[in-house]
Amino acid sequence: MTQGSPVRRHYLVSQLKRLRAEAKLSQEQVANEMGWDVSKLYRIENGRFVRLSTESVAALCRLYGADDSLREELVGIAKAARKHKPWWFQYEEVAGNAFYGLENEATKIQEYTVGLVPGLLQHPDYIEALMRRGLIKNPEQQKKRCDARRQRQINILERDNPPQMWSVIDESALRCLIGDGQVMCTQLEHLIEMASRPNLEIQILPLSRGMTQPYNFTLMSLGGSERVGYIDVPPSGHFFEGPDEVADHTRRFELIQAAALPVGETPAFLRKIVKELKDAYA
Repeated sequence: MTQGSPVRRHYLVSQLKRLRAEAKLSQEQVANEMGWDVSKLYRIENGRFVRLSTESVAALCRLYGADDSLREELVGIAKAARKHKPWWFQYEEVAGNAFYGLENEATKIQEYTVGLVPGLLQHPDYIEALMRRGLIKNPEQQKKRCDARRQRQINILERDNPPQMWSVIDESALRCLIGDGQVMCTQLEHLIEMASRPNLEIQILPLSRGMTQPYNFTLMSLGGSERVGYIDVPPSGHFFEGPDEVADHTRRFELIQAAALPVGETPAFLRKIVKELKDAYA
């Protein structure tokens, strides 16, 4: 039985793997430094460890050269996991990082979005326009956030063996003007292009079908039978992993899929909105 929850385990594992890679250390080198059999590190990095002590996490962080704040964060997560307490309640500022770490580990992503185009499917022009209208006014910080989102897209969508992704987008996201008409046309044409990828399925939920769900949520499969959900609510989002809540949102997603237009109708629907925008802003 692995320690803690899928969210805690996968976030902790993904951070330790990232740190080792950045330190340019092989698994054999790490095992030798730690006085372990290399098979123990294999199990840790594959999420199959039985028990990972806070002392081991701290030692790995020191070996990898992690800064103090990250070491304290990961040690705290390991400690909280042993007490079966959701770590994000104690480390709310980490929730976004945890989401991206889990997203990077996911083999399948199902998401429903209302109001805005999903982050992974946003065109660079749309991202920049979105950041300009946000709460952050510092141009340098805006640029950093734009760069981070683009890098996130590359890490997930351009990697070897990218996840299977099913995105249902409420029509409101396509009608909400971000930037100007040209930015929106570029974004919608980008969605048409993305919909042609073999690992991506994009459906549109028309406004005429009514709102089936008032908030954005994501379901991620992490390999095997482990599934985690995320609800995009301020300030830091909400993770869930209990079987009842995962099953409930799986049913919700299936109902949204059934109400949405078939996948094959997505390009034509998007082209129709592009034409409307071009006519309106000609």
